[in-house]
Amino acid sequence: MSTLARLAVRGTLAVAAANTLGRLVSFAGALYLMSAIDPDQFGLVAYAAALLALCDSLTNWGFAQAAIHRRERVDETFAAYRVVRPVLLAAALALLAALALPFRGLLLTRTRLEILVALAGVVLVDAACDAPATRLARAMRFGRLAAVEAVSVVLSTAVAIVLASLGFGPWALVGNRAAHALARTVGLALVRVDPLRLRFDLADALWLMRFGLPLWLGSLATTWVLNYDDLVVGSMRGKHTLGLYDRAYKLALAPLSLVTGVLTRVSFPLYARLQADRQRLSEAFRLASGTTFRLAAPMALGMALVIPDFLAVMHWRRWEPMAPMFRWLLLYAMARPLMDDAGGLLTAVGHPRITGHTLLAEAAALVVLCPLMTVLWGAQGAAASVGLVVLGGLAVWYTVYLPRFVDLSLRRLLLWPAAGLAAGAAAGMCVGAFAGLGIGLAGGLARLAAAAAAYAAVLLLLDGRQALADLRALRRHAFGIESEGGGSP
Repeated sequence: MSTLARLAVRGTLAVAAANTLGRLVSFAGALYLMSAIDPDQFGLVAYAAALLALCDSLTNWGFAQAAIHRRERVDETFAAYRVVRPVLLAAALALLAALALPFRGLLLTRTRLEILVALAGVVLVDAACDAPATRLARAMRFGRLAAVEAVSVVLSTAVAIVLASLGFGPWALVGNRAAHALARTVGLALVRVDPLRLRFDLADALWLMRFGLPLWLGSLATTWVLNYDDLVVGSMRGKHTLGLYDRAYKLALAPLSLVTGVLTRVSFPLYARLQADRQRLSEAFRLASGTTFRLAAPMALGMALVIPDFLAVMHWRRWEPMAPMFRWLLLYAMARPLMDDAGGLLTAVGHPRITGHTLLAEAAALVVLCPLMTVLWGAQGAAASVGLVVLGGLAVWYTVYLPRFVDLSLRRLLLWPAAGLAAGAAAGMCVGAFAGLGIGLAGGLARLAAAAAAYAAVLLLLDGRQALADLRALRRHAFGIESEGGGSP
């Protein structure tokens, strides 16, 4: 049996358990915050967070991927990583502060300077955690990493709920981020797998930057894709609409991250270990990406069908305008984890330039497409533009670049789940149109049940044998069961 496969599957299970706890707590906290805080206040924090995310991406040179990829001078590489990352970020934050002063009046129409300053400190603390978190990932200690994340989410959610209940408004959202960063810092210090070293070696720092330059461009482009729409919506439609948009985005990603946040976190270190073995790399990629899409797609469909029912049951009339934005953002929510996983594979096999160039092309397309679609269709247009851009990049990778490194069956990987998705959507809409249940709990449950049954039936009909084989393989790796031939693929 492959020890590496066992580590990967068991790591995935550990991450799944901790991730599920953290995400459920975070989702419950988000729902409470939506009931206690106005959309305008969400918009204040979202605009500041988007600015700082762009600033953070200027200093994120792909150091994590570089440190995982490197096989020699590992300790020295991580020591350089610990120093370079926060120092570069501090310089970028100083630049942001210098630029913010002359535009203070403009900023005050979209956010508050004190919120911007507080969140800048949070971003700096988070950056200092990157190296120890990456070291755990490289050692495939996913259980420890996931436990730290879960505890951080639970503590930060509790802080946010308390602050919101006391009437602190947007500061509850700031407190949420600050508590998460501090808890993560303490947790990573307690579970680290290497001694703390702050020794700085210029040669290792330069190697990190050389390897990470294409990744830096890609990271910058990715962050631009993730946050440019926030800036466009906030600037063109105001903080109230941005607050609705921000919550739609968070709600669209939260349930899906129960699945995608597990698989994509484990896959990159695994791909790096298997980069010289095409057959095993192909199998690992098929399992990771295939499972991600097969689980994420029906969840997204279900949320698209029942979002009006959910808002009605919660009696959230002030949040009803976010429903169309939410549905369009689900397109991005499904495509993004596939993009992350495919990009991780390309980087793991030593081709980060492909990732960087594609992401730059996506960012350039979004610069044109997002404002245009926002002018034409408002925040819905911004949401649709992000999903379309990511889908375009994903199509290029799956058809042009990935077949160079792994063996793919697009029919099995994407087409069969897409067919099940279409059947589920048709079944859900038919129930909505002809069952006469209307908007509410009963109608939502009926649509969900019909969509789930149709999706599962079509997928089992088209690809049931392979799905069962994949489940047996995962069980074998997870519980240490030997295959009949005494080995493991």
